[in-house]
Amino acid sequence: MPTALPVASPSVVWTPLPDGAVLFSTETEVYYGVNGVGALMWELLPPASMTLEDLCTSVQAKYPDVPLEQIRTDVVELLEDLKRCGLVQSPDAS
Repeated sequence: MPTALPVASPSVVWTPLPDGAVLFSTETEVYYGVNGVGALMWELLPPASMTLEDLCTSVQAKYPDVPLEQIRTDVVELLEDLKRCGLVQSPDAS
């Protein structure tokens, strides 16, 4: 069964930068910087991708020299950190 992705928290504002992006939660006042891969991953959150597998495949299309399993590990780690910081939430949380 495909793994559903979390969604961006509605209180998060993101600003793309030349080498990544900055995420800011207007609710918790948390700032979070990501590199270019993290910014791409953020852009691929729902509705752009609906499953973890879809997101990882899209990242690998941009970075074909990186093994898919490494991308998956890094994406899961980043998603867990974003969740801890309150920047993403479960898809059923409203």
